[in-house]
Amino acid sequence: MAVTLLDQVAAAIALVFVLWLFAGRYWNRRRAGRLARAVLRALPALGSGASLRPLGGGSGGFLVEVGEPGPGIRSAQLLCLLEPRDFPLAWAWTCLRGRRDQIIVRVDGERAPAPARVEGGPQGSARLGIGRLVVSTQRVSPHVQISFSVAPGEEEDIARARKLAARLIRGEARL
Repeated sequence: MAVTLLDQVAAAIALVFVLWLFAGRYWNRRRAGRLARAVLRALPALGSGASLRPLGGGSGGFLVEVGEPGPGIRSAQLLCLLEPRDFPLAWAWTCLRGRRDQIIVRVDGERAPAPARVEGGPQGSARLGIGRLVVSTQRVSPHVQISFSVAPGEEEDIARARKLAARLIRGEARL
């Protein structure tokens, strides 16, 4: 049986996808490592004794739970969801829609703050110092939820978000 040009093209495309898969997973694991280090540096704003659990074999993101929450805080966790860099079509789609690596900070306090919401428009983001941001406070769990995108080089936003969550839950700041 002879190998046709179509067979060669299909094999080349399959090889590109497999190589992209491995390169994308490697890239996401390195990115997860950088983000996890930034998260652990920012941890003292909410407490100590963090446990980190990888998601998707370490290439999908990670979950950090605070073991010993600080004063005024019952529980705190941070979820990091990485871009799907290991699948080129999904990655292209999310890039076209402006999605980056996503961080979600969720905090429950001893007292619930007044309900409020700030979405990532220029006014809210500039006022709070974090780009592409959604912040909500509510009377039910989670009392404070902060969601924002983190592009490479914006890791300092993680510390700002954790400090903002701690200030909101302790009643030191309002939206």
